[in-house]
Amino acid sequence: MQLSRHLIELKEETPSRAGRPEVDQCGAICCRVERGGRLSVLLITSRDTGRWVIPKGYLERKEKPYRRAQREAFEEAGIIGKVRKKPLGYYSYLKDHNTPLTVSIHLLRLESEAAHFREYAERQKIWISAGEAALLVEEPELQDIFRAIEADNPLTSQDRLKPHRIHGRRPQADAVVSLATSPGLS
Repeated sequence: MQLSRHLIELKEETPSRAGRPEVDQCGAICCRVERGGRLSVLLITSRDTGRWVIPKGYLERKEKPYRRAQREAFEEAGIIGKVRKKPLGYYSYLKDHNTPLTVSIHLLRLESEAAHFREYAERQKIWISAGEAALLVEEPELQDIFRAIEADNPLTSQDRLKPHRIHGRRPQADAVVSLATSPGLS
């Protein structure tokens, strides 16, 4: 039996911890609250195919999944924010059409956005509704997660952007974060 086939079979037979799947990668669904309370999520293009995806990367040994998701959001999209420790969900996909991977998804609320970041020139990004994101991503389980976000805003009261008092002005209902448009997006 080939070693790679044997490893895949072992992975399939390995019981998950506490009912959770064994995780290969960690990703972030980055979100922000728009004026009027509407929730927007971030999609980025993959470097190789140009498909719409979420920031994600391989989990390293002894690394906490939510920290990896937070780091990937910054490296791939320049997003700085508060990440939830508990996964929002999981999805599976085939990397390069042959390697099955499981991704743990963590919700990350935008606090700020860097103008330049590691993969700035290699990706495009777009802020859209979760329902629109479900239509753009290819993975069925990820589509389901976006649909669930669209149906029920997952932000808790402490996650919501708090109104800021601007000198000489009354508090605003929602903070609005401007998005510097990436090249190639209209």
